[in-house]
Amino acid sequence: MRLKFTLLLLIISSTAMGQGNGLYQFIGKNGKYGFMDKTGFVKVLPKYLIVKNFNEGLCFVSKEVVTKGYKWICIDTLGHEVFDIQDNFPETDFSEGFARISSFTELWFINKKGENAFNKTWKDGWGGFYNGLAFVSDIQFSHFYPIDTNGLRAERNTYSAVEVYKRQKTQEKSVDTLIKFKEDSLWGFKNLRGKIVIKPQFYLVDGFQNGLCAVRLHHQSFEIANDYYLDAIINSEGQIVNQTPMHCYLGFQGDLIVYYGSPHFGGGVHYIDKNGHKVVPRE
Repeated sequence: MRLKFTLLLLIISSTAMGQGNGLYQFIGKNGKYGFMDKTGFVKVLPKYLIVKNFNEGLCFVSKEVVTKGYKWICIDTLGHEVFDIQDNFPETDFSEGFARISSFTELWFINKKGENAFNKTWKDGWGGFYNGLAFVSDIQFSHFYPIDTNGLRAERNTYSAVEVYKRQKTQEKSVDTLIKFKEDSLWGFKNLRGKIVIKPQFYLVDGFQNGLCAVRLHHQSFEIANDYYLDAIINSEGQIVNQTPMHCYLGFQGDLIVYYGSPHFGGGVHYIDKNGHKVVPRE
């Protein structure tokens, strides 16, 4: 189920909600987006209709609706405009110095000055740069191939979107310090030596990160489509440190756990810190 959810999330937004520079989006009382640090202190006032995520010191935001959807600009961590991308759409945040931009008929990569980094365009792409490679295609929806940070094709082979996703996942290192296992329909955890350290008692579990793990304490008679729902946070001893409904759970993004208030990424984005405490914006 986690794989299906992750694939859906990658389709909705080509990057996970990575929080570079320690800034996290929030919705102010005026209904607009701003950014706070990991303690909840507001760093960029809420004045945007829609935002992406900060990464490598930059973030795409919009204050204005235009014919194609939104008028996007790029800001720094102080909220100052660095450049705009005219009537185009930011498909990824910055990663390894580049962001992918689309005109809806073609795409290209820009550098941190907003320039077309390779003086090339493609018809489709998948994700941003990762370990020095990004995937693009000369046709839509299939036949992706990797390019390097000079914009040059790195392999002759082509891949489907699912193959690209699986390839990138195999390159990621596991952050789990305890291994989940299932017994009689309930989940628990073992250490790396196979010893049970948290007995099976949860209806669903995520994985441990930073000494914490999201779990589901209460049985769900049915699953809501595309909603990765958990309702508590435990520590590595199995103790509950926070019990709250968490929809569309994303896990740690930087220093904070990220989840939503209702299914289908509704109800606003919410945060929990490494101590299991909720973080709310404050000026």
